[in-house]
Amino acid sequence: MFTASTNAPLAGLLEFRTDAETRVSVTMDDGIEARTRYFPGYTRTHSIPLYGFKASRTNTITVSAHGRDHEETATASPLEFVTGSLPSDFPDIHVLTSNPTEMEPGYSLFIWEAILPGKTIAYSTILDSSGEVVWYSPAGGFDIRQLANGNLFAALTSTFVETDLLGRTVRTWHPPAQPLDPHDGVPTDHGTILYLQNALQTVTDFSTAPYDPSVAKGTADIVHQKVIEMSADDESLLNAWAPVEVLDPRRVSYLIASLTDGLPSFGWDTEHANAVIEDPSDDSLIVSMRNQNAVFKFARSTGQLKWILGPDENWGPAWQPYLLKPVGTPFAWQYGQHAPVLTSRGTLMLYDNGNLRASPPQQTITDPFNFSRAVEYRINEKNMEVSQEWEYGSATLGEWLYTGYMGNAEPQPKTGNVLIDFSAVSFADGKDAIPAAKGVVMARFKEVTRDAVPKVVFDVTLSKYDRASVGYVNSTVYRVHRIADLYAHPVSPVTDLSVQRIEGDVDLTFAADETRTYAVQTSSDLKSWTTLETLDARDFYEGLFSYRDSQSSAAPLKYYRILSE
Repeated sequence: MFTASTNAPLAGLLEFRTDAETRVSVTMDDGIEARTRYFPGYTRTHSIPLYGFKASRTNTITVSAHGRDHEETATASPLEFVTGSLPSDFPDIHVLTSNPTEMEPGYSLFIWEAILPGKTIAYSTILDSSGEVVWYSPAGGFDIRQLANGNLFAALTSTFVETDLLGRTVRTWHPPAQPLDPHDGVPTDHGTILYLQNALQTVTDFSTAPYDPSVAKGTADIVHQKVIEMSADDESLLNAWAPVEVLDPRRVSYLIASLTDGLPSFGWDTEHANAVIEDPSDDSLIVSMRNQNAVFKFARSTGQLKWILGPDENWGPAWQPYLLKPVGTPFAWQYGQHAPVLTSRGTLMLYDNGNLRASPPQQTITDPFNFSRAVEYRINEKNMEVSQEWEYGSATLGEWLYTGYMGNAEPQPKTGNVLIDFSAVSFADGKDAIPAAKGVVMARFKEVTRDAVPKVVFDVTLSKYDRASVGYVNSTVYRVHRIADLYAHPVSPVTDLSVQRIEGDVDLTFAADETRTYAVQTSSDLKSWTTLETLDARDFYEGLFSYRDSQSSAAPLKYYRILSE
């Protein structure tokens, strides 16, 4: 039986029983493309989620069951699954470029949001390498990311939630320190969740008019963000840091603004922290503060400030030792940045929105003449220096797009490409992104090679203006992530190794996950083991891995084992 998901219409659950323990292969054919998935685990009761269907297709689902001796024991009659069309309020998606052979393998995961008068539409969405929708579900929150178990994790207004790709809620966390700032929620690899908490503080000698030095300073309430670490196990509070205590709460920038609704109550938005990440190399944390045009690092154990990345104007004497000094050319500071990420090269990459590209009292750059970019910096902590190693999107390198808010840039592990979310494009090449609707934004993301002159290999726009009846509405994507697959691929033991001697050679065959690698090892005494070969997807065929150990018939007795890697 196959049951379509209610909350994720392009997914469903396949359920059936077999008399003996079997593994299963499933072929899904939509009349345009056929694809087969192999599920290596042996059981009698099968409950298999199926993902990756596309809208408005008639799909046939063919199921085959295979016994432990690798024989096909049953073939189920094909099932039919007809997918509906995408919702009428779904974004208009246009693929400008798609070169799958040059792209990072996998899928693009994001939350798309459109703001209409009186309401907001949002969908968690996954696109394949051709830019087609293969999964979606109604969404809440800003960011969504895939966990190691294949499920999805999102920060909502007051909770964190884990859902599977059938749209079912698996778990909900209630953060101990509230109110939660939904800009970021980070599950760590050591059983915790890092997030931001909004807080209010009264500050004296505060300038409410950085544009006008003639306005007297006074006492004001400011909204700042604490960095919180909670246990993912029992929701207990583990750590809390207040960056406002080590940074300058009175530092002015052009982005500081008065909040008109309470977060947590009326006050001046001086920090607008929007990201927190770990630096495991020295057990530190890195935080992005958009309204300070600053990314800073501090020690986890002590809260001690280590460095500040960003323009050095308007920092007082106490912070001068922590300001990174730019070296080399070309170099440009980031402004209004989002989503710092540490790369495998030991650099820091982030999305530089570029708001105004100035600090008081400098002359600002107006939006039509501005640009947003992905930028990669190398930080030398010993010398307190920073150099710019790579960029894409500046006025001289890449298409000239400007997004005043949101966005991210992520390096990819296999190709080295960079996936960039131009989150809310208002101007393209100095002109309105939507010529017929001044001030309306559209989302766009690109994947580019990390070359000196990058090549665009994937380019997609998401808007809400193709259909005249809808009208022009803002269309944004807070962050986009490339995920390797729709399914999780945990390390699992091999349980069906078949060993046969054929004309002096030994043939080994076993069922396993085609995305993982396996070491074939041999021993004569079950104590000392030697690796003969490491198998990968090239050694996989129709659900099975195979290896031939060539030896004479007079060879001594050997034992074999398979190690999952």
